Amino acid sequence: MKFSLFIIQILFPLTVFSQSLKPNKKIKSSQDFEHTVSGIMAPANLMDFSRTVLLTNSKNDSVFAAEYENKNNDALFQFKIVPGFVDEERLLNYYYKNFDERRYSPKESEKINKTITFKEGKFKLNGISTYFTHLNRLINVRIYDAGFWMFISEISQKGNDTLFLNKKQDEFLSKLLPTKIVEKNPLTKYSNIIYAPAALRDTLMLRSTMSSATNKLKWLHENINKYERSAGIPGTLLDYQIAGINGFIDYKTKKNPKSSKGGYETTNLVEFFTKLRNAGFIDEFLMESYYYLLTPAENHSFNYTDYQKWKQENSIDYNVNQKYYIIVNSRKKTDLSKDE
Repeated sequence: MKFSLFIIQILFPLTVFSQSLKPNKKIKSSQDFEHTVSGIMAPANLMDFSRTVLLTNSKNDSVFAAEYENKNNDALFQFKIVPGFVDEERLLNYYYKNFDERRYSPKESEKINKTITFKEGKFKLNGISTYFTHLNRLINVRIYDAGFWMFISEISQKGNDTLFLNKKQDEFLSKLLPTKIVEKNPLTKYSNIIYAPAALRDTLMLRSTMSSATNKLKWLHENINKYERSAGIPGTLLDYQIAGINGFIDYKTKKNPKSSKGGYETTNLVEFFTKLRNAGFIDEFLMESYYYLLTPAENHSFNYTDYQKWKQENSIDYNVNQKYYIIVNSRKKTDLSKDE
């Protein structure tokens, strides 16, 4: 099953990626090269890998890429940074967009996925890693939120040695330090909320939607420090997504001294979320709906067996692709030495 971008146009007519900015112009250099816009360095050699090409985009020099190879091991490594939208769904959207743009796009059943982080000093990047094979080559792709950019690293080799690829990725990223991109160009913590037309269909939907969005922002303020926040809105954190559903429910159950009018679709959605929470399966619902590409808190436990039984007796009345709003980070560079 192919996973679509996380915005359905009927609910949210927003183009997530209007134009692909691909590295298409060679940079002439035989020395270690610093990309001045982002601050990341592309050394001429990464351990036993030699750089073969440097690239930018002919129309946008904030795009940057470098490719390396190890002929002895028939191994290839490349990394690139591309400007990214700064909304809460961008990591998941770009993850799937990356595969859509390939000549060969592996099926979901062919990929092994997991959420990851890269941390250096005070800065932390949230990301997604996937393994798949193509033409007898094992490929590992990692994609990270990196402030104004997305950082993508990819390594491949013939065979099936995941330990080798994983070790090399870790070693190379410890040399490249993609956190430097965010350290030099940190995002402000301020965000905007864009509401879909469907959120305006009745007062209950609008107020529940506003409660959902503001509860996410409250969770961010209370749980994510300014250094991690400067890399982007961490939309792949499970507790962040749970905060959105809780906020949606709580307007009707806790924050609504006066009744709001809601049509059948709105009241049905509120009732579904309430029933889901009362059964204790919000986290299982979200993990399954997001194809397990959310990061739970440490030691978080799940009960998928009972959730599957619950689903047999209860209909699922919400698709996470249906966005009634989207939180978008303000496009502003911040000074992390000062409190905003």
